[in-house]
Amino acid sequence: MISKAKLKYFQSLSQKKMREQEGKFLIEGWRTIEEASAAVTAFEALMCTKDAELRGENAEIFSTAKKKSKELFEISAREFASISDTVHAQGIAAVVRIFAFDFQEHISRIARQDSAFVVALDQIAEPGNMGAIIRTADWFGADAIVLSENCVELYNPKVVRATVGSIFHLPIIETNKFAGTIESLKNSGFTLYGAELNGSKEIQSIRWAKKSAVVIGNEARGIRPEISSLLDEHAAIPRFGKAESLNAGIAAGIIFAHRRFQITA
Repeated sequence: MISKAKLKYFQSLSQKKMREQEGKFLIEGWRTIEEASAAVTAFEALMCTKDAELRGENAEIFSTAKKKSKELFEISAREFASISDTVHAQGIAAVVRIFAFDFQEHISRIARQDSAFVVALDQIAEPGNMGAIIRTADWFGADAIVLSENCVELYNPKVVRATVGSIFHLPIIETNKFAGTIESLKNSGFTLYGAELNGSKEIQSIRWAKKSAVVIGNEARGIRPEISSLLDEHAAIPRFGKAESLNAGIAAGIIFAHRRFQITA
């Protein structure tokens, strides 16, 4: 059973101001719960419906998550729908504490590696794009992701869902001093690249430094001029057809893949 007050509290975490105030966010779905279980010390709460599929692999996921949960609630499908952000809910959700990373400490540490890869997102607005870029950066081995001021919120449910668990795999740092963060990367030995529609070099002619930071800009406006001016290279993806532009997530994937294949060749 769950009290009305507790259910109302979980519902409130759909609001950005409540997530920021409480320092917590809601996740749902078996795959995301599994990834979170491997990454976090504890869940603040775990919720599951009577109709949730608890057999096979899901039974193992539930058992692990249950052991890590401070509170466990069995709730009705109707109650679950009131907290869920999905159309076809899987009947399992958890409350997780928002992460805290020391950016400078982490960058100083990875800068001592022979090879390091940082992705910096400049005012990405669409949750689906943000989630897809995080997931793609994870796929291609990014060591950290930096989010500028005015990016869509990292803990927006649509962003979290679109990462398919990658939000738990690598440090993601939100900053309100993005230009200073980019300069800090340069001072730490990173070569700075930007993905730009009218970049001065096509990606096939780019030579990637082993310590690379790639900036992906806003879907409509691209990278801000004041950020672009800080970059060492401006990479363009050549167009062979008639499309006006590429989706930010797709462009990011092409850039990340090109870097990875060249670095590991």
